Amino acid sequence: MLAQKENDYLTRTGPGTPMGDLFRRYWQPFLLVSELPEADGTPVRVRLLGENLVAFRDTDGKVGLIDERCPHRGASMFFAINQECGLMCIYHGWKYDVRGDCVDMPSDLPGSEFKGKVHITSYPCIESAGAIWAYLGPAEKEPSHPNYVINNLPEANVNATRTPIYCNYLQSLEGNIDSTHLGTLHRSWDDFNPVDDGTDRPGYPSMGFSVYLRAFARYAMVDVQDTNYGFRLIATRPTPAGNKIVRINCQALPNISFIASQRDNAAVLIHVPSDDDNCFRMSFSARPDRPFSSAERKSIQAISTYMDPEHPTLRMVRAENDYLIDRKAQKTTAFSGIWPPAEQDYAITESMGPIYDRTKEHLYGGDAAIIRLRQMLIQSVKNLQEGIEPSSLDPTIPFHKIRSEEIIIGPDDDPWSVAVDAGETTKRGERLL
Repeated sequence: MLAQKENDYLTRTGPGTPMGDLFRRYWQPFLLVSELPEADGTPVRVRLLGENLVAFRDTDGKVGLIDERCPHRGASMFFAINQECGLMCIYHGWKYDVRGDCVDMPSDLPGSEFKGKVHITSYPCIESAGAIWAYLGPAEKEPSHPNYVINNLPEANVNATRTPIYCNYLQSLEGNIDSTHLGTLHRSWDDFNPVDDGTDRPGYPSMGFSVYLRAFARYAMVDVQDTNYGFRLIATRPTPAGNKIVRINCQALPNISFIASQRDNAAVLIHVPSDDDNCFRMSFSARPDRPFSSAERKSIQAISTYMDPEHPTLRMVRAENDYLIDRKAQKTTAFSGIWPPAEQDYAITESMGPIYDRTKEHLYGGDAAIIRLRQMLIQSVKNLQEGIEPSSLDPTIPFHKIRSEEIIIGPDDDPWSVAVDAGETTKRGERLL
């Protein structure tokens, strides 16, 4: 469990907070490119790290992210007119470009140069992996652009979704690295039916056999290994034939999770704080070998972002309707009684409350990665306060080689030698930091 002070330390990310300062040192995805599709289109409200902002795409196609409040009299820039390379406030006509510079002030006296003294808070943006990313930290500390596998593939080979989650980012992030919940939360009763399809051998299991193994061994031996970018979570389960299935997740600080996937495919989840009580999950699926089809994109969207057609900013399955839980199905079909599958995670993390009181929890061995995440985040914040730069921002780290894995190995094979392409050590338990 954590002391209340530590819990506050980890969960508060607004302006001027220690964890907020850490998050602002990294590029954060905040919108899908498809949510800001056209030049001179409608501005979009953005709530990011406790700040109220407005995003827009200017006449030249460049993305701007500025303070929602006009620095003149505080009017909302959401109502501004987006045209001729800037947002024009409809109160007095003051206009700002993507850099935040005031480029027009028609209500001022002719010949005045006052507009040159006015600047609205703005943040640099880039587009990559089907998402728009922003950097909210000090200009002189701006890091290299994101360089993960998702940022290095053709756009057609990456699928991105964005889903609102109604709780603190840390609850949702910790769910990413909780390997043992796979044996309960996401299990259906049919998963316990044995699967004998010839894939219980070293190599990649079939999807059906992989799912069965999570029911066969609802527990896992969980180890954590520090890396230069964060850590690896190595979860090992036995198979009926005496082999071992190894699921490896990688955590790049502060909030990027690589979820166990086969054959160099990538599933990357980034939980970004909107404010202390809300976050959103940016989900990236990547296939290095081929593009996603339209049908595949629609299928991913359907199971990851299930929005209410009458209230488009709200998820259909949410606390107000008890996540549409089916009590009969819990005993006959699926443990959770909640669909689609992604909603099972959202329901549980949201059920903890907006900010979970970690002074009351009781952790066990399966929570090794959660414990290590908290330790590393707290240490990173303390280092930053002392002027020590985050080691996970080192541009020499081969971020593009970080990968997760799910594979069956033999009974005497070493799980620590799996997925070590990004410079991870193969020695069990060795710490790199």
